[in-house]
Amino acid sequence: MVHALSEAHRVLKPGAMLIDLRPAARNRRVEVELAEARLHIGEIDSANTFADHVVADDTLRSALAAGQFQIEHRASFELLTDMDSAADLRKYAAGLRRSKVPETMLPQIEQLTADVEGDYIIRLRRDMRIARYRKPPNR
Repeated sequence: MVHALSEAHRVLKPGAMLIDLRPAARNRRVEVELAEARLHIGEIDSANTFADHVVADDTLRSALAAGQFQIEHRASFELLTDMDSAADLRKYAAGLRRSKVPETMLPQIEQLTADVEGDYIIRLRRDMRIARYRKPPNR
């Protein structure tokens, strides 16, 4: 993030916009939505990535304090990822590099959905942050 922000400041024209979109330093939440209920199953442990978020936040604060960028807007939102089966979640989990799905989660979902008639959704909820910065016209 440190290098990327310095490079963005270098290549952006004065008055140009920078968008920062990234996950919040929180675990993804996993739930199963059945016809009759929504069940919270657990969380995907992303604690190994939280230090990266702290460094990114510190870097942005320093860039703002140095006048390299000005904050124009900041918001947060929830990104939903829906899956049709535990197999889909297993494939998703296989692609995670530093986050960990609890060992009990997939068997729990498989057991819970084994006898379900009709549709169900496995839903991941991930908190996201987005911000718009502007390079000052005189920089």
